[in-house]
Amino acid sequence: MKFTLTQLRYVVAVARYGSVTMAAQALNVSQPSISVAIDHVEDALGQKIFVRQRGSGVALTSFGRRAVAKARQVLGEAGELAAL
Repeated sequence: MKFTLTQLRYVVAVARYGSVTMAAQALNVSQPSISVAIDHVEDALGQKIFVRQRGSGVALTSFGRRAVAKARQVLGEAGELAAL
């Protein structure tokens, strides 16, 4: 299982905004970059994080809620480590 902190940031942003497009705009990256990152993390974890809903963004799966909570924790700890 391999993914980067950047990919986790993208997943957390999509969860926050409820939309790949809005997350991409907020992070100033392309929408395909966000989609590829989500696919990569989902593949690495072996489960879907989001249910994509055409025209109305995305929703977290029950697994996704747990995964995003853990991703937020990991990103917070990485930030603390970087601040040492």
